[in-house]
Amino acid sequence: MASITIRDVRKTYAGGFEAIKGISLDIADGEMVVLVGPSGCGKSTLLRMIAGLEAISSGEIAIDGRVVNALEPSERDIAMVFQNYALYPHMTVRQNMAYGLKNRGMAAAEIERRIAAAAASLEIGSLLERKPRQLSGGQRQRVAMGRAIVREPKAFLFDEPLSNLDAKLRVQMRVEIRKLQRSLSTTSVYVTHDQMEAMTLADRLVVLNGGKIEQVGTPIELYERPATTFVAAFIGSPAMNLIGKDALTADVAGLSLPPDVSTLGVRPEDLKIIGSQKDYPVRLAVEVGAVELVGAESYVHATTASGVEIVFRVAGRSMTAVGSRVDVGAETNAIHLFDAEGRRLEGHGQGAATREV
Repeated sequence: MASITIRDVRKTYAGGFEAIKGISLDIADGEMVVLVGPSGCGKSTLLRMIAGLEAISSGEIAIDGRVVNALEPSERDIAMVFQNYALYPHMTVRQNMAYGLKNRGMAAAEIERRIAAAAASLEIGSLLERKPRQLSGGQRQRVAMGRAIVREPKAFLFDEPLSNLDAKLRVQMRVEIRKLQRSLSTTSVYVTHDQMEAMTLADRLVVLNGGKIEQVGTPIELYERPATTFVAAFIGSPAMNLIGKDALTADVAGLSLPPDVSTLGVRPEDLKIIGSQKDYPVRLAVEVGAVELVGAESYVHATTASGVEIVFRVAGRSMTAVGSRVDVGAETNAIHLFDAEGRRLEGHGQGAATREV
């Protein structure tokens, strides 16, 4: 196990494109950190620089207190799990798992001990004599993880390992990865563009945007107190409703907002159909455009008078009808305020919007 320290790391490609723009991050021993963000945000580039697969333009990366900038991937004592599994097709599962250990000159008995332990933890003992073409996608991913585990590295690096699996198997595998990481207590860095995957796996989330860190924190911290409108819109499914000040003042009679507020945010689960109640700081009249039934609850897509699209949640058996008009509102403590640069405003506290009634 080991800590990972990243100090002002940058990556600039030929032609001047800067993919990573001065990232600093401390990852604690045994911690599971998930790098999340949209395509092109730099998350995979940063992971590859930790692995040594991508050269650093400037800055410093240390693993277990040792600066690794000049070290080859094989010298960093890390194990990487890729989305395409990277298994040798002509080798059996056992041979795939043993290959790296044999190259290091490890004794045959120790190799077998490690393979047996990893196979037991991943429940792939019955697959050891099969070749990759005889395995399902989920089985191949378990083998790829087993090959990483037998190395007993200082850190695991995961590069979107579940992206090739179907939705049901993704859910199953992310639970298994989290249980496995906790049982091994190995420092892990995990890259994904799937924010649900990120929320369920991480001790801490690192949200990247345009080669920079937008926010770092526990999943619940980022969900409940997003630092920017980017984080607010990215973390959560459906995303937080973000309504500009001009649209709000057009839609809500008598609304008063502090002068530095540019955007008001409210999560779908915090918007309620409020009927004739008036004691809400923000009350919106909306027209229902679509209703998505997802089991125990439904998500209602609606539009305000000024054309702003919002989403709110109702009970799954709600009779909210497409084309109907309803009033929705949010409690004071459920309102998030952001300035013109999209940064969270803390000074006013939650719910600084007021409404004359």
